[in-house]
Amino acid sequence: MSAQMNTVYHFAECELDPHERRLLVHGQAVTLTPKVFDTLVLLVERAGHVVSKDELMAALWPRGFVHESNLTKHIWLIRRALGDDGGESRCIETVPKLGYRFIAPVSRTANETAATATAAMQPAYVGVDAAPVPVLAEPDGRTIDTGTPLPVPTSSVARKRRLGLPAVIIATASVLIVAVMLRWHAVQTPVASVAGTPGSAVAIVDFNNLSSNPKDAWLAPALTEMLATEITAGGRLHAIPDELVRAAHADLPAPMAGGYASTSLSQLHQRLGSDYVLSGSYLVFGDTEAPQLRLDLAVQDARSGAMVADLSRSGAVSELPALVVAAGAGLRDKLGIGALSGDTLRQAANAQPPTAEVARHIGFALDALQKYDPSRARDELLQAIAQAPGYAPAYMYLAQAWAALGYRAKALAASKQALANAAGLPEEQRLQIEGQQYNMQADQPRTIETWRKLVALRPQNPDYPLQLVAALVAAGRNDEADTALSALRRLPGAGDDPRVELAALNIATARADAKAVMAHAQRALQLAQTRAEPGLIASAQLQLGIASGNTDAAESMLRSAASSFRKIGNPHGEAQSYQNLANLFFNRNQIPAARETYERAMAIYQGIGDLGGVAAIYDDLSRMLWAAGDRDGTEAALRQALQIGRETNDLERQAWSLTGLATVMSDESAGDEVVNMYRQALALDEQASKRSHHVFVLAAYSDLLRERGELDLARDTCSKGQAEARALGDPEQITTINFECAQIALDRGDVDAASAVFKSIAQRAKTAGDTFNLANAQLMLGQIAMGRLHWPEAIEALRISLDNWTTSQETTGEAVSEGLLALCYSASGDKAARDKAAVHARDLRGRSNQRQEILTLDIAQVQLQSDIDTHENGAAALQALADDATKRGWLGMALEARLARVQVLEHGADPAAAREAHDELAKDADQHGYGWVMQRLAMTPAHSQP
Repeated sequence: MSAQMNTVYHFAECELDPHERRLLVHGQAVTLTPKVFDTLVLLVERAGHVVSKDELMAALWPRGFVHESNLTKHIWLIRRALGDDGGESRCIETVPKLGYRFIAPVSRTANETAATATAAMQPAYVGVDAAPVPVLAEPDGRTIDTGTPLPVPTSSVARKRRLGLPAVIIATASVLIVAVMLRWHAVQTPVASVAGTPGSAVAIVDFNNLSSNPKDAWLAPALTEMLATEITAGGRLHAIPDELVRAAHADLPAPMAGGYASTSLSQLHQRLGSDYVLSGSYLVFGDTEAPQLRLDLAVQDARSGAMVADLSRSGAVSELPALVVAAGAGLRDKLGIGALSGDTLRQAANAQPPTAEVARHIGFALDALQKYDPSRARDELLQAIAQAPGYAPAYMYLAQAWAALGYRAKALAASKQALANAAGLPEEQRLQIEGQQYNMQADQPRTIETWRKLVALRPQNPDYPLQLVAALVAAGRNDEADTALSALRRLPGAGDDPRVELAALNIATARADAKAVMAHAQRALQLAQTRAEPGLIASAQLQLGIASGNTDAAESMLRSAASSFRKIGNPHGEAQSYQNLANLFFNRNQIPAARETYERAMAIYQGIGDLGGVAAIYDDLSRMLWAAGDRDGTEAALRQALQIGRETNDLERQAWSLTGLATVMSDESAGDEVVNMYRQALALDEQASKRSHHVFVLAAYSDLLRERGELDLARDTCSKGQAEARALGDPEQITTINFECAQIALDRGDVDAASAVFKSIAQRAKTAGDTFNLANAQLMLGQIAMGRLHWPEAIEALRISLDNWTTSQETTGEAVSEGLLALCYSASGDKAARDKAAVHARDLRGRSNQRQEILTLDIAQVQLQSDIDTHENGAAALQALADDATKRGWLGMALEARLARVQVLEHGADPAAAREAHDELAKDADQHGYGWVMQRLAMTPAHSQP
């Protein structure tokens, strides 16, 4: 930005320091994302003058990759940060069709405080209380299931099925867990060792910029990476990733010329398990055309406080690569690493930026990635690649930037380029790039194979087993994940590592073991707090909040996680925390709080340019809108998510959004457009190798086919889903697909087999406290008992179903169960119970917005009314329901309505009409293979008429 280096601006009880990148409002620090902060600086610098939208867009996004709505969002965030969003603006005036003007009076003072580069470049981002989780600390990207599904195709015996949250955060994290972590160096939680002993770990902290000139700030992240490459060459030392180091030293006093004080070293050792700490400073001086660089470095033993290495090097900035090589050789010598082979030195040299200019772009890019500004990182990396097209690390970092922006295809293309240019790199670094590539491709077998190679190559490095566990869980190989985790636990120091517990939590989540998930989350938080490591504390708080369900404790923990992420400058983790908090509010039916919190998470995602996060919020909003009965809003939100998925070529996002849209539309009709949407979603899942969602779509698609009367295709589709679910080993997916297949078997007439499946599901759900699946299974069992005229058995099952629907707050399921109970009470002669249940069912019916699932209740209500009204009116009403279902393509529901019509006509005065309706239904049911309809039809008096 063009702010003078040491100018501080004062306005409206606010203080803006561009050099320190600090904003104080009423004396309190307020954090903004880098782009939002830069927008404010541009406006304040031009106070009193109009700044056009074109000027702002050109200055903030010179490559023109964004929409103007991003600027509008920035202005809104600034106004809110300044307390200026509740009414008439005190600070920023909108000039219609032109731009914005900063209208508050501004005064300027000189800032005489010398600031280090570390202080000047502290992360600044939008937050409203405190967001991916430090990537090495989060085993997955779970969010709380909202519990309120979109409508799904239902059976002829009405039931409910849950559409859990889309796995967008999981998917985003699955890329970033590898991509952001792979900065060449793997985290190590080492045992005590002497200098240079294999298994030792070094924490490299930010280097102080003694000149305090922001234009030289790139050197700090560049030196961190370049020196890490030098001292880890040969594999005897491991550099702890800066994602963890930054959070661990953020609250410690800056190191002096001779390094850290002993207390700070002790804290770093406790938080990171580091054996050594490398710190230092640099000074750029001399001719601006040919500046010189002085580099001062110190390596300390983090356990004893002893100085291990202390050296200085000087040279021209243009000769930075050679200067770093010399410094690295000196550090290795003092660390006792010894001489390296010629091949090792050549490979290390290939990992370094080829020129100082490339290093400058890489440095600025790393700084941007650290501050969650992937668009700025992308621009710098494209410049670096233009200057050094064969430099693999630039492509690797570019893949990270594209992934953080949500552009999966571009991330994958950059990752492929990194792999194509990785031949001359050290083996460990080549394997890391391969791991990133295979993970982005969702090639789980090769991802697993790569992590196994890295585990074998660096057996004392715990990070590789952590990544192996995550890859095995993603592939559904939970038993192997357990084995890998057990091996990890045997490594020195692993017992005190919170990340190990988070990995165990990941396995427990895959197994739907809620008790184990909670235990591991609590243990992870305890260990993180013992280590006083803020990044891991925030991650553990998030996971514990998710594990705590809909409790007050969950809300408290998620708020704490958001605050913790904000304090360490992690907007993505903050956004995830708020998104989960919004889901929690939604589960509690606190809709205004949910909406506000979704918007808060959305603002943060937009502020850091995370389109994947934005799309995830649209998906969540669609569920909230659906629950509120807003069909148009639901569809609009899903189409927004689908548009983002297509823009970013995110196949998984497209599959989820298409599935949601198909589900919404199938509640209107089971037409060919819906069929095509499901087929597209299946194809996208296959292309993206998303096996879990593929099973889910197979279940939904098979149910739709069943309702359309295509029972053979429905059975084959569901069988395929069962095989895939068994291969995955996911209990929830197995339950979902088994339920669908049992419904198909029931419709085909295999009642005993279907009943056995529903009983099994009900038993497991009861044991697990799963009220949703228990209600669903008991509803089906109740209807089977009704079809067999076993009224006491049906009443018992339906009562259980009703109680659990009520607990789950599922209005439609509650209404259907109550309406069917009324029919059972009527058949049993209990008119008082019948009337009470019927009244309650009608009340619930008025609160349901689902057309297809509620049709079973509508049929039941007409049957009840026919006992009071004329049977002829009831038969006509049922015929109307059948005709409407037929038009909508719901053949199964149409047959159910016609069966009810036959039963009503049998109680009337026209046996011929009953017989005619019976014969027509028998013909159609037999033609389409609806054996269950045929069996119940055979029990009607009309069946025995001549």
